[in-house]
Amino acid sequence: MKKILILFTIIFLLSGCYDYVEIEDLVIVTGMLIDYKDNQYEITSQIIDNENETNIKVITTSCDSIDKCIYKLSKISNKDIFISHLKVIILTESVIKNNKNFYDYFLRDTKSKMNFYIYFVEDKYKDEILNIYKNDKGSALYIKNLMEFNNKIFSSSTPISFLDYIKTKTEYGVVPIYSNLKIKENNNEKYIYLENIVVFDNDFNKIILNDQEGVFYNILTNKANKTILTIPCDNNYFSILLDNIKTKYKWNNNIFNIKINIKSSISNYTCSYNLDNPKNIDKLSNLANDYIKKNIKRIINIAYDNNTDFIGIGSYIYKHDQNYFDFKNNNWNNYLKNINNKIKVKTIINSIGEMKNEL
Repeated sequence: MKKILILFTIIFLLSGCYDYVEIEDLVIVTGMLIDYKDNQYEITSQIIDNENETNIKVITTSCDSIDKCIYKLSKISNKDIFISHLKVIILTESVIKNNKNFYDYFLRDTKSKMNFYIYFVEDKYKDEILNIYKNDKGSALYIKNLMEFNNKIFSSSTPISFLDYIKTKTEYGVVPIYSNLKIKENNNEKYIYLENIVVFDNDFNKIILNDQEGVFYNILTNKANKTILTIPCDNNYFSILLDNIKTKYKWNNNIFNIKINIKSSISNYTCSYNLDNPKNIDKLSNLANDYIKKNIKRIINIAYDNNTDFIGIGSYIYKHDQNYFDFKNNNWNNYLKNINNKIKVKTIINSIGEMKNEL
């Protein structure tokens, strides 16, 4: 934070702009929760007062527009609002179901760097989510670190940048997904938990992907970095660490082809196959292929059954074959049920580490 304040100071000292603002007259917004009720936006902002960089405050304002809420926040804090350091925006179900265009303000504001991330929270947590770590470094920074850790290790949730979110709102053939935040308790201490992925169908019914489904969604959409899968083998199991995952699509002869290549290593092993035999390594690879393919089909079926393209199949087809969609007959919203898909998975186990056969 000290580096940021120094950078601000240098920028302002070198600038001869007429709208020069003293550093002590700025308040930094690091996180926002946006709700909508009674035809009003209710925005809860986590701010850092520059007079004391460890002084985290949470302020709520209600207005009929985002601009007015920011203006009111400035009047309450008695300082200019600086949103370039914004880390997270958390949306409630009401904002999503009312299809509110909250994002226009951040696209227009010249101070917005648009490098923050979008999250979802259930109503029962919305009043508390930005207050959990108010006496530390703030919930916004905690959520940012939470997502970065999940993305590197588990890949069960998906970081949704603001620009990616805008892309899904404006493109044909894809609907937004949301990373779901919850508040849990352990030993009488509350903490923020990154639960799963949430999607809303065309009627704004909520579809929830659990942690495992989140992993396979990320594999399918080429957003998984690293994760561990536990796979059955007879009455036992083995676990593989996936650390190189590449997924490609191809639209050919009205078939949506999905090709997934994975490099992995065995991290846990209780199967009866002798690992000294290369054929048994191939057998484990085939078990992994079947397991991954089965779960990828499950994610596609969730999209198909709910007629909700959170995968982006329609977007890919539209970019490669616009003639496929018959807009005159209004088949755009029903295309998923007519698309056949073909899945090919190739899992290479390139390391068994120090695993020993138990026979």
